[in-house]
Amino acid sequence: MGYIRAEEVTIPLRFLVLTAHFISILTIVFDLDAVVSGMTQVNPFNDKTSQAAKDEFDGVKKTVAGLTYAGLACFGVEYITLFLGVTIFFRPLMVTNIVAHFVGLILTILFYVDNWNLDSYIAFFTVFEACPMVLELLTLFFISKFSFVKY
Repeated sequence: MGYIRAEEVTIPLRFLVLTAHFISILTIVFDLDAVVSGMTQVNPFNDKTSQAAKDEFDGVKKTVAGLTYAGLACFGVEYITLFLGVTIFFRPLMVTNIVAHFVGLILTILFYVDNWNLDSYIAFFTVFEACPMVLELLTLFFISKFSFVKY
């Protein structure tokens, strides 16, 4: 019985953490009205809610919806690069990706449960969804441009 190589652990772990983070973002997509209502403390379906509060609700809802759909696009790019095998043998990038998505998963769950504000969700999107995607794309560009890794 031999030792376990790092790739035998990090590749499934990356897929599982990426998928769990993806599901947490899908939860926000499917429960968007409740999430935004908790963030703004506005019930848009109540007849006694003022028009200004409803306008604030709509503005925050558009922002959160845009961020979540952009996040889903980021996950699509990351799944494509994962299945292409672009970064699976770059251990520092794999560990960075796993840690970023794990922390993003935990913070997204806390955001959903505790009704944090919009600024925190913007920061989570930037750090835990957009940055890993940009690293993946930069690595793909580097490999395709400079032929660093031969297939």
